[in-house]
Amino acid sequence: MKRLEELAIKVMKLYLELENIQSGLPSCNGCRECCGTPSINIEATILEFLPLAIHLLRKGSIEKWLNILETIDESDRCVLFDPRSEHGGCSYHSFRPLVCRLFSGSYILRKGKPEVWACRYLKPQLGGLLENLPECQEIHSKLLSIDFFLAQERYPINIAFKKALEYTCVSLFPELRYKGA
Repeated sequence: MKRLEELAIKVMKLYLELENIQSGLPSCNGCRECCGTPSINIEATILEFLPLAIHLLRKGSIEKWLNILETIDESDRCVLFDPRSEHGGCSYHSFRPLVCRLFSGSYILRKGKPEVWACRYLKPQLGGLLENLPECQEIHSKLLSIDFFLAQERYPINIAFKKALEYTCVSLFPELRYKGA
């Protein structure tokens, strides 16, 4: 458990670093349009969900989430979406993965030129703030430096979440490997 907790702490520090960079930027208007995207079109890594997996383990609700994840389809939206959530559309907003954090204010390089990576509402507001935006690949490289194995492969968001829950369970309870986990 200690190794998983250390990894989760490092991921949360990266999330905090990103929040500090983005703190003065225009924020999402709360439309939650991006949250309605089919889960197969939003990718994340196992490592990004490790802090949430440990949180859910401590709350005793991993099994509940694994059962929910068994019933979904790749065209469904992220299972963490909650239209009543006060913080964006995520039921675990403070644990949301990098893709959700970066899409609200960062840039990517296309053919060597920076391009704002945000929704259609934020993109015009962020266009003049490129020098203040984090670069997506740089942030992802920091994630890879935490644990290359758990951060190298991107999965559809619901699959990444499920794999993180399973990885946490199997890491802590190796006997589950033989029971289908």
